[in-house]
Formats: sequence, structure tokens, C-alpha cells
Amino acid sequence: MSNQDITNSKTAFLNGVAYPIEQGESILAFSRRVQTSDNIPTLCDDSRLEPYGSCRVCSVDVALTADGPRRVMASCHTPISDGMHVFSHSQRIEKLRKNIVELVLSDLPEQQLPIEPSAHTTEFEQVVLDTGVTEVRFAKGKQSVDSLPKNSDGTVEDSSHPYMRMDLSQCIDCNRCVRACDEIQGEQVLSVSGRGFDARIIKGQDVSFDESDCVSCGACAQTCPTGAITDVFRQQLAKTTINESQPLDTVRTVCSYCGVGCNLEVSVQDNKIISIQAPKDAEVNAGHTCLKGRYAWRFYNHPDRLTSPLVRINGELTPVSWQYAYDYLANKMLAIKAEHGADALAGISSARCTNEENYLLQKMMRVVLGTNNIDCCARVCHSPTAYGMQQSFGTGAATNSIEDLKQTEFILLIGANPTAAHPVTGAKIKQKAMKGTPLIVIDPVKTELARFANWHIQLRPGTNVAVLNMMAYYIISEKVFDTSFVENRTEEFDAYKAAILALDMDELASIADVDKHMVKEAAIAYAKANNAMSFHGLGVTEHSQGSRAIMCIADLVMLTGNIGRKGVGMNPLRGQNNVQGAADMGCQPHQGAGYLDVTQAENIEYYQSHYQISDKANWPVNIGYKIPEMFNAALAGELKALWIMGEDVVQTDPNQKHVVASLSNLELLVVQEIFLSETAKMADVVLPGSSFLEKDGTFTNGERRVQKVNAAVPPKAGCKTDGQIVVDMMNALGYAQADYSADTMLEEISQVVPFFAGITWQNLGDNGLQWPVAKDGTDTKILHADSFTRGLGKFHFYEFEESQEVLSHGEAFPFILTTSRNLEHYNAGTMTRRTANERIVSEDVLLINPEDAKQKAIEDRSKVRLFSARGEIELTAEVSDKVNKGILFTTFHFPELMINRVTGDITDKHTKCPEYKVVSVGIEPVI
Repeated sequence: MSNQDITNSKTAFLNGVAYPIEQGESILAFSRRVQTSDNIPTLCDDSRLEPYGSCRVCSVDVALTADGPRRVMASCHTPISDGMHVFSHSQRIEKLRKNIVELVLSDLPEQQLPIEPSAHTTEFEQVVLDTGVTEVRFAKGKQSVDSLPKNSDGTVEDSSHPYMRMDLSQCIDCNRCVRACDEIQGEQVLSVSGRGFDARIIKGQDVSFDESDCVSCGACAQTCPTGAITDVFRQQLAKTTINESQPLDTVRTVCSYCGVGCNLEVSVQDNKIISIQAPKDAEVNAGHTCLKGRYAWRFYNHPDRLTSPLVRINGELTPVSWQYAYDYLANKMLAIKAEHGADALAGISSARCTNEENYLLQKMMRVVLGTNNIDCCARVCHSPTAYGMQQSFGTGAATNSIEDLKQTEFILLIGANPTAAHPVTGAKIKQKAMKGTPLIVIDPVKTELARFANWHIQLRPGTNVAVLNMMAYYIISEKVFDTSFVENRTEEFDAYKAAILALDMDELASIADVDKHMVKEAAIAYAKANNAMSFHGLGVTEHSQGSRAIMCIADLVMLTGNIGRKGVGMNPLRGQNNVQGAADMGCQPHQGAGYLDVTQAENIEYYQSHYQISDKANWPVNIGYKIPEMFNAALAGELKALWIMGEDVVQTDPNQKHVVASLSNLELLVVQEIFLSETAKMADVVLPGSSFLEKDGTFTNGERRVQKVNAAVPPKAGCKTDGQIVVDMMNALGYAQADYSADTMLEEISQVVPFFAGITWQNLGDNGLQWPVAKDGTDTKILHADSFTRGLGKFHFYEFEESQEVLSHGEAFPFILTTSRNLEHYNAGTMTRRTANERIVSEDVLLINPEDAKQKAIEDRSKVRLFSARGEIELTAEVSDKVNKGILFTTFHFPELMINRVTGDITDKHTKCPEYKVVSVGIEPVI
């Protein structure tokens, strides 16, 4: 910055040098931003937490002029101001810090001085070194280690938990762990017991980690400056020997669990992962993760990993060479195509694989084999989101960024339990609610966030459309809708308004089993809020009216004008890490890469041109099979071969008997997997792929953020990256495709997918870009700011329709089962169950209302038989008021239970998304 620039802006002086200041900065933040070499030491500070000011190690001298009188002030919470002079290392400040550090050391039961610098020096030890403390002149404050609570073996470390550890002999009472638990996770597990020298950190009511309500997010371990609270992996990292022959590398990548897209820092030595932390500069998660991202990674080198291609020979899956597998597949697939046509083959891609790998699989199906029979797991989760938002807005993706929670003044949460399924985003929503931001939760289950909601509308599963129409009715009838927005930015409002006002609120309230007065109050509050964000999850989409419910949410957003600016919008909580990206890449039977209609002549010509297709007669022009249609076609004998990349459809898709029967009728089932999943066990060919920790590429999270995935370790011996497997297969089929490289594949994608036009491997940086990205690299944080993608937003009215599941089976099976995830596990448990997470949660349980339990003579923790028109299972019951009478709830993480034996094959009317959330069942105790 030039002298003229400094003169024209507000400045402050740090150790005599002028720097521009930013509004709202503290002295500490200012000093860190200008990046001087004279760092101000801290103990109680963490940039993710509110300033605390208890340790005073960050004290500095402050004056109004260079030669004016100086005052000692804590830099962490003192605002910087124009013309202020800050002296960070004056003689009296250095002396003060040294005294403070010595006092802190005097409180420790054991003092190891002087400290020797090492690769594993803790944050506290570094402060001791920086302040030059080599001895303690004060008497010890605490008595000794003997004064601390002890285990039966005499040790003081709490090692009761699979991951978390606590050793209070190292605690300096900075309270960062307590504040992290409160301010980052919002769990309030940690607190301080006692006063003065008797003060110590406790969990819950002074219990062990294992007995407490700790959710194992690791925020306390990451912030602790001494190691008093840590985890098993950080302990292992601290013991790691580091030398020139075995350096410790840190690789930044993106978590492969949910759609939040948390950044991870992976510590690697000798091609082995030692620990995973969260980078504080990550825009998505800012140094926070859940227990899955931080701790559930040991599956990557689990003994169960597949390490060789398998081909079914004489009825047995037999290890073979890669070349044998490719030759076998090429011969079989080409023979099927020759005899039955290209549409006798189909593919299912993976939301756990990278954009580049998904793009390659759809390319293989369309360009090499000549069929649009390609689909992805979005079909069984968020396809209604894409369809419904496209119908209303023109684009089927989140309109805003999660960061906008900072600006919102109201939150509407529908059919989602983000503290369990999207924990980092869930923690942010929880923090807002705890601090007073009004919250509506529409969900049949009393979720954690429902406890903090101003209005919990606990509707009957399957009645979202009824409740959302009620909200629209009250917003319109009370005249609290945004007239200007509706008139200038939307169409079809008059017809929509007339249909809504013709509805009977008493009838809908009875259908949904809700209090109409609560719905009215919540709707009006939402409409009157200046900035309101809506979030929805699979509790909206996985219904027979899923797409219509999405359009109903869009109607509310347009009615209230909550779109096109910060702090508002309609934001789907994506279930899997790359479900957005898989759809973006064209893994859908009706839309190619970039969501172009595969049946329109101009789009066909567009794809043929980009792929340099000479034999245009063999290019597919019809919509392909959706996943449920693939199963039906296989059962009918019309689909002969199915290639599945990283999906366990036997475990995760509804009506398991139907899925198994369909796959059994195929001539060829190919599965790319990292473990021998339930689906892989049925395969004719199994190809060992790689985990996210072993590959390069990009994931697109739920807010359209495209981020780099960097391999931390090479693929396990015998395995290949999924992208390379598809490339090899394309070549085996006679198509010349270059070896898999993330950067070159991304370059090809940017030429085909219009909203990736400006994305390059280089300009993604550490935090990625949110599509659409212009050719100059400018990304888009907020969609529909001035106009909708389709021009005007379109209102849609749909009446509530009862699910055919209830109409057909409700009398014989009077209970309604609904499903979701828990915090500790992910989908079919393929990854999490091969980690210590299984020690925390070891089974799926069935929640049942106390009245129902009493009527059915079902005891808490007893075994019950759950049955439907499709099948039955046994599982453990948990008597709980989290569900209303007549409603049952469970998760689906344990394959041995096979929850999908009882689920049906009713689907969304527009997208074929299965209705997992409404299953008519019966229940009885196991005698």
C-alpha cells in the first residue's frame, strides 16, 4: 500500500508502522491480519470463539500518539481505532507476560522446565518458549497430581471413550474447551466445577466422557492448548517420531460423508494416516467437524478392504487380474449390446465419488455404450429437490450459502435433522436458535433442534403438502405476503391464491394432526421476518408428494420475497457428500452433464460436438431408465447388464426383496466398491475402488461449492481409483480415453458443463468456488438476485393427496414408520461401522410412543417384530416421547437388520424417488 493510500484510509500503528484497519477488528485480529513477525502470544484466545480476556497474555501497550502515555490493554477484546499506537513487545509487556506464564505454570501439578522445542511442541509450550520462561519463581498453587480425581488403577486420564481423552494434570484453566463446546458445537457438555485452586473441568454432572452427552465433535480437543483434552489420534500424532527419512505431511481434502463439504487436514507419515484435524481458514467449517469427519476414517485401510478384482467363476467370486476382469467385461458388455441393443445396459453412479469420476461413468454409458440409462443416488434422496426447484425457479440447487446464517433473522427447517445428518450446519443452526433467532421445525419427530424451536409442528408423516398449504393460506389471508415481489418477480399467482384460499384449514389440520393456531402463528412470523432462510431435507423429498412439497416451499419463499439476497433463500441439506455433483455431471437419465435435456435436438448436437461423435446414428436420443425403472426392467428381462459404482442398492433401496429379485435376473452385474457390500456379494464382477482419502478430484457440496479433493495416501495395494477403473473400461470397450487425471478431467468438464465454465484446478484454491462460475473465474454466492433462471418464478398449487401406501395398507398395518440417520453412522454403515463409531452406537433401534408401547405390551429395550406387506424384521424398541402415537421411527445403518425389507416401492409422482418416510407397518413384541 502506498503512503497516499494510508493517508486516505483509517490507520493504526503497530510497533511504529502504519497499517489500514478494518471496522470491528480487535487489536489482536488487526495484528494477525497485517502478518507482522512480532506475533502477540495468547492462551485463552481461539479465533473461532468470542473474545474472553481472562489470561492477559495477549496484553499490549496502547497509546493515542506515538509518544503519548501508554495503557496496558488485552488485545483480544480491545477494538482497534483510527490513529491508535500499539506496542506489542515493550519491556514492561514482556515482563508482564513472563509473570503471567509463570503464575500459570505454578498451578500445574507437574512442571517440566526448561521446555525443549520439538516438532510436537504444544501451543502452551510455545508460549512458554516465546516468553522466555525457564523457571517458576512462585509457590505451587495446586497441591499435586494426588489432588485430581483418579481411575481405579491410580491414573488420572479419562480413557473411557473410543476417541476422547482428558488428563487434568495438564489443564491451565483457560476454559477454551468449555467455550468451544458451547460456542462451536452448542452441546454444553463441559463446565467448570469449584472455584480458585479447586476449579476443574467436568463433563456433565462430573461423569466420564463415555457417560456424558459428548457428541465427539473434537472441538474441545482441537482448541486445548496443552493436551489436557485430546483424542486418541492426536495422542498418536504427539508420539510420532519425525525425521528426514519419515517426514510428517499435511494434506488438505474434503470429507466424504454428508453434503456439508467440510475441509479436513490429514496428517500423513510413511503413507499412513495419523490424525485428521479441521483447518480454521475453511469457509465451510472454520475449524469444526463432526465425529465422522474427524474420527471415522480408519476404514480406509481396514482388513475388509477389497484388494483384487473378483469374477464369479463356477458360482464363486474368484480373484483375477485387472486385465482378465477388463477383457471379461468388454466381451460380455459388447455381446449384450450386439444382441439386445445399448438400452439393455445401464449404470448407477456414486455420490461418494468425485465429480470427475461421475462424469466419466455417464460418459462411458452415453458416448461409449450409447444409452441414457445412467442414474445416481439423487434418485433416492434429492431428485424431488432438483425437479421442484427447477419448476419453480429454473435451477435445482441451493440459492444461498450456509454462511448466510450469520445474516438471517428467521429459520424454517422442514423434514431435516441436521444436528445428526449434517452436524456442522446443524451446530450453526443450533447456535442461532440458542441466541434467539426464531425457528420453525416441521418434523414428525422431536429432533434435537425441535427442542430449541419456537414452533415445532409435529405433523403426521406424509402430510408436508397439507401443512405447507396451510402456511400459505395464512400468509395470503392475513395479507402479510410481499406484494411487490409477487407482482414483479413471479407468475401464476392469482390462480394459486384462489386455490389456496379455497382450502379448509380445519380439514387440513385434522389430516396432518397439527394445531392450526400454531401453524398460523408460525406462518405469519415467517412472513414478517426481514430475512428468513428455509432448509429442507429428505423428510420432504422422500414422499409420494416429494416434488410437490418442494414446490410448496418455493411458493412460501416467493410469497415472502425471501430469495435473491443474503440471509434468505431455499437451501436443501444434501444427504451425501457429492449428491449435488453427481447430478451436475449428468448422472441422470433425462439430463446430461450440465442439466441439458437429452431429448432436445440442439442439446444432442451440443454433446455430439463436444464429444466429437462421428457415428451420430448410435447416439441415444430417448430418456433412459431411472433406478426404480432399472430394477423393473431387469425383472422383466429387458435390462441385461448393470454397472454400479459405489452404491449398495440391496441395503439402501426400498423393498429389498424386489431389488434382490431384479439383480438376480441380470446377465451381468458389475460393482465398483471398497468393501464386499450386500450388493457386491451378488455381483458377477467386483472391481476394488478407492476411498476419498486415496484419490484426487472435486466434490460439490450442498451450497454448490466445488472443492478440491486431494489424495492423502496412495490407493491400497491391488486397488485403483474409481476414475481410472472407468477409464480402463472405456479403453477396453474400444474408446480412447486418457488416463485419469483430476485436473485434465476438470478441464474437459468445464468445456461441457456451462456453469463450470470458469473453474480450473488452479483457481479452486483451498476453499473452492460456488457455481455458476463465469469464464473469468467469478463465482456466485447467491442465485436469483435480480431474476430467476427461468425468468419469472412460478407458483404451483397442489392439493394434499394421501399416500397410496396408507390407502392400500394402512388398515392392515396401522402404524406409520418413518426413517432417518443418526449422528454416529452414515447410510449403510459401510465406512462408519468399520471404525470405533460402532462402539458408540451398535444397532438400529425403533422409537415407539409410550402409549403405543403400553397398549402393545412392549418394554423399553425389548425385542420387537416389525412387519409390513413386504416383509418383517426384528429390532430393539426404545420407548420415547420423540414420536407421536401411531408413529414409529428408526435408522438404517445396520445391514443385518435390513430395514428395507419392510419399506415399499411407492415413489414420488414426478421423479420416482422412493417414499421411505411413510411405511405402513405393524408391530408386536417378540415373545
